[in-house]
Amino acid sequence: MSKKVTGEDGKTYVVKEKKPWYKKWWVWVIAIIVVIFLFAMFGGSDSDSSSSNTSSTAKSSSKKKQTVEKNTAKAVILGAGTYKVGRDIQPGRYVIRAKSGSGNVSGDNDLNLILGTTVDNDLGQVDSYTTDLKKNAEVKLESLQSVTFTPTPAKRSFKTTLSAGDWVVGKDIKAGRYEITALQGSGNLTTDDGDLNEILGTTSDKDSGQVTKVNVDLSNGQVLNNALESIKLTAK
Repeated sequence: MSKKVTGEDGKTYVVKEKKPWYKKWWVWVIAIIVVIFLFAMFGGSDSDSSSSNTSSTAKSSSKKKQTVEKNTAKAVILGAGTYKVGRDIQPGRYVIRAKSGSGNVSGDNDLNLILGTTVDNDLGQVDSYTTDLKKNAEVKLESLQSVTFTPTPAKRSFKTTLSAGDWVVGKDIKAGRYEITALQGSGNLTTDDGDLNEILGTTSDKDSGQVTKVNVDLSNGQVLNNALESIKLTAK
């Protein structure tokens, strides 16, 4: 772009004007590059943050299905006799198994079962029992040569198939309504609050009042006491 000017000598000259710096093409190219860079940097950060939040939520949701607790139990092997928790057995959660022989296991907290190295459905004998042993509780082993007390894992997850033992709703069982059926064995199925009290087995028995299934609502905090070798919980 140019314009005509008259000099002091009276002559007319053509003077070429310079473009303002902000109108030069290379300035606009640099500006566009800067905008693209800023968008990529901040836009990517938001995306990463969103992805991270989604991942954290998924992990949190997954963790809700498991409960991790410190188990103070300590492995021990005992023979026939009467024992006190806190003196002979460390308090904690155990799987009790017969290593040799078969006989009765009884004690506080309604602990009462027939334990052996093999399952005997006719006798109601189980080969393991999972339970919490609290300080000062008494445990009595009769006619059993050798019994192992093995600490349970710290992680407790929801199950729908349960062996003989005491199972806590909210830790081992998801709260809800279930149809409970016997898979193996027969025996008492109760809850610690008395809401459930049935004799359950793979076959019905009118004389003993034994049934093959029962429907029940289980709430957080309840303890399901199962004397059968195996039961199945089906959500309703």
